[in-house]
Amino acid sequence: MRSNLTSLDWVELGRSIAKLAGARLISTAVAIVVGSWLPCHAAELAIHPLGEFTFIDVSGDFEKGDASLFAERTANVPKAIVALRSDGGSLLAGISIGETIRSRGFATLVPANSRCASACALAWLGGTPRFMAASAQVGFHAAYDSSSGNETGVGNAILGAYVNKLGLSYSAVIYITQASPASMTWLSAEDAKKNDIEVKLLEPSKTSSALAPSQADPSHSPSSLRAKVSEFVRLLFTVWSGPNDKVAAVLPRLYGAHVLFYGRDLSDNEVVADKMKSINRWPQRLYKMREGSLTVECNEAVGSCKASGIVDWMVRSPARNAQGSGSSSFEYTFEMRDGPLRITAEGGSVISRLPTTAIR
Repeated sequence: MRSNLTSLDWVELGRSIAKLAGARLISTAVAIVVGSWLPCHAAELAIHPLGEFTFIDVSGDFEKGDASLFAERTANVPKAIVALRSDGGSLLAGISIGETIRSRGFATLVPANSRCASACALAWLGGTPRFMAASAQVGFHAAYDSSSGNETGVGNAILGAYVNKLGLSYSAVIYITQASPASMTWLSAEDAKKNDIEVKLLEPSKTSSALAPSQADPSHSPSSLRAKVSEFVRLLFTVWSGPNDKVAAVLPRLYGAHVLFYGRDLSDNEVVADKMKSINRWPQRLYKMREGSLTVECNEAVGSCKASGIVDWMVRSPARNAQGSGSSSFEYTFEMRDGPLRITAEGGSVISRLPTTAIR
């Protein structure tokens, strides 16, 4: 179903968005939570009625079950704009949320200084129309298998069918899936026009009066190396949470020839051996990077980046009838010289840890 809102409706909605930007919203946020044996940060949804319109704020990682709850919570909303801020998550959740947005004629928005990448960007595509602040970032990459981190043809087929269903061109399908799972294609005004992806860019100085198209400020474009490292770290914890055989297959490709590993100078083979001891001791693992904790600083001149943040984790060993959980800081140094990213230093420390207990 196409949106039945007039141009005057959208101008009025633009004024409402401006009010939101200048005032602190007070509303009960409805957390979308799915069952898991690891406390995690699933997508959160807050609904703010604004007279004739409703402002729907969606943030956090997209997970299985989020799509049905989004559909349920917005079932009686007639006119809305959905603001999206997320680094991604479940492909199917992002597509399903996008389909709900499209079927109800909702608009979508990536607010100023916000990022909507991966599955989030797919949900954003469902908007009619799509809004994007000049300082916002919208990123796409190919679908991947969360257990291995490898690109998946089936996932790309589903993604392509969805994009085509939205009425976008084959050029758009190719553009959206061209980046590898460990990389990102960041949408620019020029690329959007070239690939027939309709976007209304919000002019920062005129948001209060209209939704005027403008060219995105190049100074806000993310560093390509920084973007790659950010995605690499996110995928790293996804892989680390997978089956042992998948982790074992990927580990040798993650590290440089020599690694400063928690203060010790080790070869890549020694690091892999140390990691294998850990995964064999705890064959069931879930690692979740804490929302908003990731910091990446890069020196593109030498192809080096440092990434740090916090990860929440839970580990299990059915054979030993044991489990544990906690939170840790992490620090990685990445280098990319004439080849793929490699970890050349790794460190961190435990922030909190619950005593190891028997599996119940």
